[in-house]
Amino acid sequence: MKTPDFWDCPNHFLSKLLKPFGHLYAYGTAYRFKHTNPYQASVPVICVGNLSIGGTGKTPVCLAIAGILHKQKKNFFFLNHGYKSHIQNVLVDLENHASYDVGDEAVLLAYYGPTVVDRHRARGAQFAVRKGAECIVMDDGFQNPSLIKTLSFVVVDGKKGFGNECVIPAGPLREPVLKGLSRADAIIIVGEDEWGVQFYLQRNKIDLPILTGSFVLNKRTLSTLKGKKVMAFAGIGQPQKFFDILKRNGINVVKTESYPDHYYYTRFDVERLIKSANGLPLLTTTKDAVKIPKDLLKHIEIIDGHFVFDKPQEAATLIKGVFE
Repeated sequence: MKTPDFWDCPNHFLSKLLKPFGHLYAYGTAYRFKHTNPYQASVPVICVGNLSIGGTGKTPVCLAIAGILHKQKKNFFFLNHGYKSHIQNVLVDLENHASYDVGDEAVLLAYYGPTVVDRHRARGAQFAVRKGAECIVMDDGFQNPSLIKTLSFVVVDGKKGFGNECVIPAGPLREPVLKGLSRADAIIIVGEDEWGVQFYLQRNKIDLPILTGSFVLNKRTLSTLKGKKVMAFAGIGQPQKFFDILKRNGINVVKTESYPDHYYYTRFDVERLIKSANGLPLLTTTKDAVKIPKDLLKHIEIIDGHFVFDKPQEAATLIKGVFE
């Protein structure tokens, strides 16, 4: 889904027109929390969620948290709802499950740790515990009331922030900011805070730990591509964000192609992209790569990188606290 431009404009007439529907959407979220009896898992549940639709960087943050848990010698499992997955209540097996089966994010997570896919979060948590989980890292699900969270991180994109502060369809929010943050334990700002998230929190007297960090490309990628002309494509929440990261790292992006988030590439799509690149290196994300026919990956450079906390010890202290 490509987000509408007016979602970034506070006084746009379309936002004003659609606000009543946003109130209904917000009421639906509040109603679910009020009328759901949540399940308490026998192990800590760390939720990595957001308040807005897609593109904030939740999955890279999950992987960074997994790295901290690994250093703390905790046996963690990822729990993912499996976007458009055809299989539920399953432990992802990379040899037998494709992104079509369990979802693109689940496949990506499974490269870094055991991953359970289940839209029913409570059932998925029980399955993970049976398999030996000492801790669950839940990718998304902040607005899902069925499972009690021990620690909830709200991830915010520094450039987009909270958009026009309106709820879907009037804006990008899944629920009102202050309502959502009342359930949060910490906020993670990804990238430079261009929107003014920290000022917004201060103005509204929201006293939560604020962690910051950014997505960093690996050195091999930089050494081989820096200064080169390339073509890039992506089907993620914010494709432009990916293109901007490449440019900031000195890669000369001369052509781009954007697709909807979670887009599944056909052979025709990829062959057309290869032809369009006309000999230029063709770049995409790791999340896109898991949805591309394997025999065509040899024509594509997969851009690898990771989220890095500016002050990792602050994140490590919060995470360690769930076991105390």
